[in-house]
Amino acid sequence: MLKINNISKSFENRKVLKDVTIEVKSETKVIIGLNGSGKSTLLKIVAGIIRADEGRVIIGERDVTLLPPEDRKIGYVPQHTALFNHLTIKENITYSFKNRRGSKETMEKTIDMLGLKEYLNCKPYELSGGYKSRVSMARALVSAPQVMLLDEPLSDIDAATKEKLLPEFHFVFKNIDIPVLYVTHDVHEAEAIGDTFAVMIDGKLIDIDSASRAFDFIKNKL
Repeated sequence: MLKINNISKSFENRKVLKDVTIEVKSETKVIIGLNGSGKSTLLKIVAGIIRADEGRVIIGERDVTLLPPEDRKIGYVPQHTALFNHLTIKENITYSFKNRRGSKETMEKTIDMLGLKEYLNCKPYELSGGYKSRVSMARALVSAPQVMLLDEPLSDIDAATKEKLLPEFHFVFKNIDIPVLYVTHDVHEAEAIGDTFAVMIDGKLIDIDSASRAFDFIKNKL
């Protein structure tokens, strides 16, 4: 389980996150919100990229609040794929092996699951946006994470490719059986990928029973 307890964060006297608390079990929790609402900041705090001003991050029974990113056992997929263009797809996917994370068995299973076997010797610049997203996902999964974080991972993808990838990613999340925190501003995407939902408004996180209700919350706050 992932527990985010009373997280607050300010940048230059602007409070971006305000006492955010959330629990994510072995499910896909989707956070929906407008750009600038604090969604990405929350994920970066959980990943250890940014330090919170207040609050704690707990994974299982471990308090990881003060740990560096490499010690948190988190798979993080950023908004832009951030692949290493000088490395092959296989080398990108197995990058976590350098830190002794992951296994050959996990790698082979992930490659099969995401349909990447025939692209392993390619370089990222030779792939379409959809396949780059698959590679970014595979790289995170092969590290054997205890939690997955995805920050609008399909934002650079055209609508047709996104429609194809959403059920594939949903299938992957169901199979890994760990907490998944998925950020988007697209309600349709949220409905296709999520099990449970929350909306981020003005730095506060509110649980909601469906993705479609997110717009009601957001409109009422504008």
